[in-house]
Amino acid sequence: MCAMDVNSLVFDRGIDTITYTSNEAARQSLPERQSLVPPAEGIKARLLELLAPPNTTTYLQEQLRPILDNQNLLLPTHYSETLSAALESLSTAAERDTDNSRVLNRAVRVLKEEVNLRELLQMYRSVLYQG
Repeated sequence: MCAMDVNSLVFDRGIDTITYTSNEAARQSLPERQSLVPPAEGIKARLLELLAPPNTTTYLQEQLRPILDNQNLLLPTHYSETLSAALESLSTAAERDTDNSRVLNRAVRVLKEEVNLRELLQMYRSVLYQG
């Protein structure tokens, strides 16, 4: 059998050499992790798509899914900024509008609870990182 050298892999000897790239070259080839936008639909299981025919539940879920014009809202920093801005605008609207103040105050309470839960999650995550 003739020895074939494919990028320092020789079949009769194994790995011949290991090369390392510099960190700068590796960083230039990939985008920053924080700037990657999550996919809108998530990862779909292709086999499940083939085996499970579309039904009413999946149709309703697709119709109820909000349409995002700006995919950057899915990034955590942009999402938290937008959530804070929505909370602030709802609070001012609840103070101004006396007719719908009950509904607006309920929305403010729900958003405040969401913000508090996110802060609690962040605190627990930082405690886990510290060890």
